Formats: sequence, structure tokens, C-alpha cells
Amino acid sequence: MGRIKIVGLDKLQAKLEKSSKTSTRSLVGPLMLEAEQIMTEAKQNTPTAPDGGTLRASGHVQLPIVTPKRVVIIMGFGGAASAYALAVHEFPSKHDPPSWAGKTSLNWNVGGPQFLKNAVDRSQADLGRRRFANLHRWP
Repeated sequence: MGRIKIVGLDKLQAKLEKSSKTSTRSLVGPLMLEAEQIMTEAKQNTPTAPDGGTLRASGHVQLPIVTPKRVVIIMGFGGAASAYALAVHEFPSKHDPPSWAGKTSLNWNVGGPQFLKNAVDRSQADLGRRRFANLHRWP
């Protein structure tokens, strides 16, 4: 039986690795756009106090963390409003301030609890179609 010699295997492997990195990077723009759209919806549904919107203003999307195999985008609410953000988002919960003790509902001006989770959940239904449709919209 004869020997089989594969020529160019190292070049093929290098091209496949480069292609994988390029494919992952090509998702950064559409995923950032998606994250910004989710945050916009979450902010629209963030409860606000009559005297201001510190919690709403704290909503943010961080720059992506890109590795050859994944893109991680972190978004959230907090900063100066961290404790309040957790209490409002998870209401009712152990994070509620003492003045909320025993309450099962609060009179929000707009929105209500789970404002970020609900925005993420709503985005999931059509994420694939939107993500690829938005490939051309990112600089």
C-alpha cells in the first residue's frame, strides 16, 4: 500500500483559524446594535421617581470583550443607583428597602420590576433574523 501525503495542511489550518476569528469579529457590530436596542427599551420601561431618573440614567452597555470564539457584551443599571437598581428590578425581594416592607406592589410612574430582563426576553424571539439583517448597518 502506498503512502498518502497531504500538501498544504498547515496553510489550510491557518486559514481556518483566521476565518474563525474573522467570523467572530463580524458579529460584534450586530450584537452591539442589539444590546443598545435592548437597553433603549429597558430604559423606556425603567421606573422613575417623581423627583428624577437616576436609575434610568445609569443604564449602560459596555464595550464588547472579543475572543476568537465568543463575543461578550455586558449591560446593566447601577452606578450611583446600584442598591436601588437591584431593589426595583427584583421587587419584591430581600433587596427591598425597609420602607417597602410587606408591599406587593408599588405605584411606579412608568414601567415596573424586571425592566431589563423583560427587554432581553422580548428581544430573543427574533434575535437571529435581526442580527444578520443588521450586519450591513454597523460601520
